Parts: sequence; structure tokens; C-alpha cells
Amino acid sequence: PRMDVRSFIRADLADAKYHGVESLESISAETGIPVASLVKLNANENIYGAPPVVLAALQAAEHHIYPDPAQIKLRDALAKFHGVTADRVVAGAGSDDLLDILIRVVGPKTIVISTPTFGMYSFLGKLFGSKVVDVARNPDFTVDVPAVRAAVKENEAAIVFLPSPNNPTGTILPNEDVVALLQENCLLVVDEAYADFCDTTAVGLLDAHPNLIVMRTFSKWAGLAGLRLGYALAHPTLVETMLAIKQPYNVNSAAEAGGLAALEHRAAILPTVIALRDERARLFTMLQQFSWLRPVPSHSNFVLAEVVGRDAKGVYNALRRKGIIIRYFGGQGGNLHNYIRISAGRPADMDAAIAALTEIGSSA
Repeated sequence: PRMDVRSFIRADLADAKYHGVESLESISAETGIPVASLVKLNANENIYGAPPVVLAALQAAEHHIYPDPAQIKLRDALAKFHGVTADRVVAGAGSDDLLDILIRVVGPKTIVISTPTFGMYSFLGKLFGSKVVDVARNPDFTVDVPAVRAAVKENEAAIVFLPSPNNPTGTILPNEDVVALLQENCLLVVDEAYADFCDTTAVGLLDAHPNLIVMRTFSKWAGLAGLRLGYALAHPTLVETMLAIKQPYNVNSAAEAGGLAALEHRAAILPTVIALRDERARLFTMLQQFSWLRPVPSHSNFVLAEVVGRDAKGVYNALRRKGIIIRYFGGQGGNLHNYIRISAGRPADMDAAIAALTEIGSSA
């Protein structure tokens, strides 16, 4: 009889899959719309991309030799940028890599999340075999801090994962809430992937709170999502172990060069960040004009909107047929079956999305 290799696979992985965004090529093949004509508003990227000076740095990196496993230059530059010491910094292949490393460092029996939120926390928790305790957010999508604290105590949770701004709602976790949560006997990860689009950060709390970890990424503000570069700011003892157990060469040479150049030329990139903030504000205002959409106030480069009185997935598919690609989550990251998320793009992209929504609105 043929051997069934499924017998070697962990039974609890049968339904494990994180659904990221599809490639433009596969969407093009399905819709018949050329890739160049698709309006990509589904992954909160910086649609302007990195400036030429950063792209030149990627090309100039030495790709035939392994990158520095200790990440000395990159960690030094990030430490200087944030006003912390380099022993508080560890980089990875996107902040997803660091979330994974942290879970392996801690080995948590239980983690706490607060949905709707980024789907990777529960995905990684399940992969590791952790129990995932979900504390519902308040109706305005702010974190129910007393409920999260109670859940940590009751479940003896080791890590709490909270993004600020939260993806996909764009909601901030104020620093007074961060401080309150840090009173509990657990690690608190404040995932600041979108912090460059708002004016709030928990980085200043690191010194006083050894159980705080702040995650950052170059995927959003710096336009380097395809290179996979993120980092964690944390207590030196945690960082030491994260450095010890990560894949040795987890930051490739192009990503390292791109990250260093993006930090050096941040002033050249920030105008695109400001432009995306402006377009997000304009998108929110325009979405408010639709009687069947309820946009959520956002501090990020995207807007989540509740679809009222019609099928949200139907709206997503109707936009897709018109070449406007947005995000529909369904149940990933919480109960988002009645919601769509639209990323900020260039002014013309926003106009195209609104025009398509207007057509969809008048056709039903």
C-alpha cells in the first residue's frame, strides 16, 4: 500500500491558512483587465513606492555574500532613529517574522487579541499551539482595556497583541491605555505598523516598562513591502534571545540596504506619507456621502466601512469586476462579514474607487 504522508502532518493544521492578498496577475487573469489598469487598494502599501535613491541602494548591495546575522549597521541606524540603544532593536523579514520569533521565545500557553484586528496574531498563536483568547472591541472599535486586563488575569496569558493604529479599523491605542495594560503580568506587543500615518507612538514608554514590545515595519511608510523588513523595539534581555533564535540571515542584503537608505532619506519619503494621510481623510469624507456605507474614523492609510443593507462581499466583487481591488476579510481577523476596507492611494485611485461605488450604488 502507498504510504499516506498525511499521517506525519499535525492534525491541528488541517484548517491553518492565513489568506494574504492575491497577486495582480491572478486578478487580471480572472477579470480580463490588464495588470496596469487595475487599481490596487487592498494591502495598505505606499502606492508611490520608494524614491530612486533608495532603489539605487538596493541594487548596490552585495548580493553574493550573506548579510550580517547580527544586523549591526541596521540596528544601530534604527536605534539612532528612535533614540534608544541598539541592544533594544532586532530586525526581521517583516514584522510578521518578529511576531513569530517572539511567540517561539515565549512559548505562550495563552495569548490575548482583540478583534476585529490583524489576522496574523491568532494565526501564529494557533500554529504554535497557544490558546487564543479574543476580547471583543468596544462598538467604536477602541480596546476594552478593563476586559483585556481581566482576560490576562483569568487566563494567565503571556502575550497581548494590539496594533496601534489597529488594522483594519484604523483605531488608536492611547498611551494611557498602554500604561494600564502594562500593569498586568504579561508582555504587551503594540504593533505600530501604521504609526507613521498618525501622531501616537508607545516607543517613549519602553524605558519604564520592560514588558513592552513595539513592532515597526518598512512595508507601509517606506514603500518596501515586497522586500520584507520590520523590527521590534524591546527590553535588551528579550532582544538578546530573539537574536539568538531567529533564522541567522533573516534580513536579506537588499532589505538591509533599503532600510538603511530609507532611514537616511526619510525626508524624501515623508511627502508620500503625508499625501496618503490626506487621501485617507478625503476617502473617509467621500464614503460618508453613501447612505449604505458607514466609514470608521481612521488614523491610518486605509478606511474600513460597514456595508449597510446590501452584501459586503457582493460590493467587493462588483468593484473587482471594475478593476478596483479592495479588501474583504469575511471572518479573518474577527467578524468582518459586513465590512470592506479601502487603502489610501493616489487622488486618481480614490476618484476611481468612488466613481465605481457610485455606479454600484445606483444599480441596485
